[in-house]
Amino acid sequence: MTDREQISALLDGEVVDNAVIHQLEHDNDALQTWESFGTLRDVMRGETPSAAQWDIAGAVASALDKEPAHTPVHHHDSDVVPMHEAQPTPEKARRHLPNWLQQVTQVGMAACVSLAVIVGVQQYNQPESTSPVASTATQPPVLETIPFSGAAEPVSLSRDDFRSTPTEAQLMEQRRRINAMLKDYELQLRLNKDRLSENQTPAPSMSSTNQ
Repeated sequence: MTDREQISALLDGEVVDNAVIHQLEHDNDALQTWESFGTLRDVMRGETPSAAQWDIAGAVASALDKEPAHTPVHHHDSDVVPMHEAQPTPEKARRHLPNWLQQVTQVGMAACVSLAVIVGVQQYNQPESTSPVASTATQPPVLETIPFSGAAEPVSLSRDDFRSTPTEAQLMEQRRRINAMLKDYELQLRLNKDRLSENQTPAPSMSSTNQ
């Protein structure tokens, strides 16, 4: 058999000859004959690709030759621009807090304000403790007045004369102010809660808007 017949027989699987295989590896003419026979067989069977690439190895080698050489790029420290991380604004940071944590914080603040107001009122209305030592040490001076009759009469200035006891009207005014402060604080909490709920409401989707 000639070389073409041997290549055709090898392509059809009729003969497996190592000599023919060795010839295909080292002979370009024999390799082109092998490719031509293979193309003809594919055409006859209707198995030709849509975009035929006849010389894949040659195309790859040509692309590698045309590709420029890759050289490592060295960056200097002076060319590196430092990246500054943007800090979140208080509004954005507040939005990331979970709802339960925001409610606990608001309740704690309200409790602290109420406790401070109650303690202040109790301290204001609490009478001073009297003890013999304190009364002796802080005893006011005694003044002697001489009336028209000629006899001297001692007059003492007590602390009660300077300190006025809060009246019922003053106590009612204090309670009214405390209630007003608590109502204003509750109103501020409700406004902040409404703002947070509005900011956390998802925007309507495009599909629902088009409908």
